[in-house]
Amino acid sequence: MSDPIVTTPARRHVLRTAVKIVLLAAAGYALWRWVDWARVGASLLGMSTVGVLLALALASADRVLMAFKWRHLVRAGGGAMRLRDAVSIYYQTSFADHVLPNLVTSEALRVYLGRRLGIPAPLLLGSMAIERMMGALAAIVLAGIGLLVVAAQLEPQMRGAFTEIIVVATILGALAMLAAWLTPLHRLAGRAIRKWVPPKLFSLLGKLSNTLVAYRAQPAALVLNLLMAVGENLLMILNFYVIGRALGVQLPPVPFFAVIAVASLVRRVAMYIEGRGLGEGSAIVMFTFLGVQKDAAVALTFAHYALWLAASLPGAYLLFRSGVSVRDAARASAPS
Repeated sequence: MSDPIVTTPARRHVLRTAVKIVLLAAAGYALWRWVDWARVGASLLGMSTVGVLLALALASADRVLMAFKWRHLVRAGGGAMRLRDAVSIYYQTSFADHVLPNLVTSEALRVYLGRRLGIPAPLLLGSMAIERMMGALAAIVLAGIGLLVVAAQLEPQMRGAFTEIIVVATILGALAMLAAWLTPLHRLAGRAIRKWVPPKLFSLLGKLSNTLVAYRAQPAALVLNLLMAVGENLLMILNFYVIGRALGVQLPPVPFFAVIAVASLVRRVAMYIEGRGLGEGSAIVMFTFLGVQKDAAVALTFAHYALWLAASLPGAYLLFRSGVSVRDAARASAPS
């Protein structure tokens, strides 16, 4: 009996897993070899109580602002959602985002929880897509401003590399906007995939297309949501700054804000590519490139993750109380 043929998707999965293991091993070795963990631990233990409490308060405020921003888009799309329900969902998905390896599961959880409230799947998916788009645009703008502020302090090669990252992110953002709002592109894609996808899924995609295009006719709502996205990004940068000051990172406020803006964009892109591990690792690298001492960069990134996880713990209680499982989220987020 011959051995079963390994399919191309299976080979890709094996290769991707192997690459992840190699990258994690290399990162682990680098952290063990070049980071002074005694200094990192001393920095973390030496954080001021006031700084920790303020960072927790800012992280909690971020959850509320994110929920308000998403609810704004749901209501602009014709849906109904109470603010407390949006905040509850955001706390639950924020907790899932911090304990699960990638963003996909937490976003599927958001769809599941939204559908339990009776919100149509196309509106949920469309509002989430527009929300992510506005957030990415805000991050790109702030990173561009940040790069201008710290450009003189960077080596030419580093300045060029960061410029390329921002340019690539801008191009990807523009392509995402075209994909969301260019109706002829939707029709072309529909004709190309119609015979390859199940009718229920094709119907869902058609409704999603209509939802996305409908947002295009509401420029005032989009501008307001973009301003809220800028505010949310600034709140996250402020949170990093508060944690950095509590750790004793010695950078003036304006350069520090600029450094965080650039590093946050790289962190966001990396998370979408390969999950939180790569995102947090890239943040450490970016902070060191931008002038933060490596032990302080590790402490800053770790403290930020730990404090945001702590601020998201109410989501763990809400998840437990609602009896939601990852399997439930994956099944309910599938087209019906």
